[in-house]
Amino acid sequence: KLRILRDTKTQSFYYQRVEVIHCYFSNHLLLGTCKSLTEYCIFGHKQNILARIIITTSNNLVFDNRIHKVSVSLIKMGFEVLQTGRNFPLMEKKPQQPGRSILFSLPFNKGPLFYFSLNLYTFVFLILHRFEMLWAVDMDTLPACRLAGFFKRKPVIFDSHEFFSESPEIQHKKTVKKTWIFLEKALIPGCKMRFTVSPGLVNLYKTRYNSDFNLLRNLPLKNLTPKTPVLKNENPIILYQGSLNMGRGIAETIRAMKYLPGYRFVIVGRGDCTKELKKITGDLELEDQVEFAGAVPFEELPKYHENAVAGMCLLENMGLNYYHSLPNRIFDYMQAGIPVITSNFPEISSIVTTHNTGLLLDNMNPENIASAIKKACENIEVRKKWQQTIPAAAQIFIWEKEEKVMLQIKQLQNQE
Repeated sequence: KLRILRDTKTQSFYYQRVEVIHCYFSNHLLLGTCKSLTEYCIFGHKQNILARIIITTSNNLVFDNRIHKVSVSLIKMGFEVLQTGRNFPLMEKKPQQPGRSILFSLPFNKGPLFYFSLNLYTFVFLILHRFEMLWAVDMDTLPACRLAGFFKRKPVIFDSHEFFSESPEIQHKKTVKKTWIFLEKALIPGCKMRFTVSPGLVNLYKTRYNSDFNLLRNLPLKNLTPKTPVLKNENPIILYQGSLNMGRGIAETIRAMKYLPGYRFVIVGRGDCTKELKKITGDLELEDQVEFAGAVPFEELPKYHENAVAGMCLLENMGLNYYHSLPNRIFDYMQAGIPVITSNFPEISSIVTTHNTGLLLDNMNPENIASAIKKACENIEVRKKWQQTIPAAAQIFIWEKEEKVMLQIKQLQNQE
């Protein structure tokens, strides 16, 4: 017995087991409502076992909104969903993901031993549990999935959020990069179905490995209460949400705050560069203007959206992964009614220019960033246009439309 709940404030879904005292059974579905949530109760008879998909990732599921949305979509398609991730950073709060969730506590959290232990734990778990399909998120757990899929003769679906061998962190590590290229060549072509997040990455995978990928962009759920950019704010708040990793323009934006008295920069997330970014803030004596909110569960992000006047999504050209990326925060800001200040890369500029949802930058000089922020926050004529264009774009780029791409999985199930 399953219950999926959608919170009308955070637009997130929750899974709960339910005890049923009085109900009327149909073949599979019973619908009901309550005051603040819409409940979808799915009741399966004991003799009917749902096809199970196990989703594997290296992420902490508390923070992974894409897996949350994918899980809901799969459950709506009639699958049972089980997810594995890791409990890092350590969280007492359990992930409120649809389906069952397992978080591994690994002995290592970085380097080769991390990837070895992650795949070992994942492989053992997969061998010991029933599944009809595997959904591998990025290259992190694909070795374990391909091996388990081989032993159990089950298909593997590859969901690539990034082109791993082109990640900026490994561009100057030749041996590491060659290892990932070898694994990509060996493992990706054998996956039965493949998804990725931008048209540029679809083309890159086809060119490099002659592998066809389906486009499944990381779009947000439709906001049930449409948001419009505020026209003016006397104390503007600039927002960054996402991982604090290299090449994301966060340090440059912190330095830009020197030229923006009265502005605040709120940074939501964590990553490899957290300590360095805090040091830069301290060295420049900008503690009053720069706030580090840390990593927060994705369902809590809307409270940071409420007062933001502009959102940052800058990327340095540090490899093809960034150059062809289409970050989810481009669309998250859009859905929250926040104009974006972002890099002039092909996939990003195509969206921002066509739908007029923000400003594009050709360089990340702090003074240039400060000028763009000032224009985005203080130019009333520009913001009046955004009050029309951003809500219109927010109706287009939503997960409820994008998830239809996943219906192909039912065909894969029938083939098996």
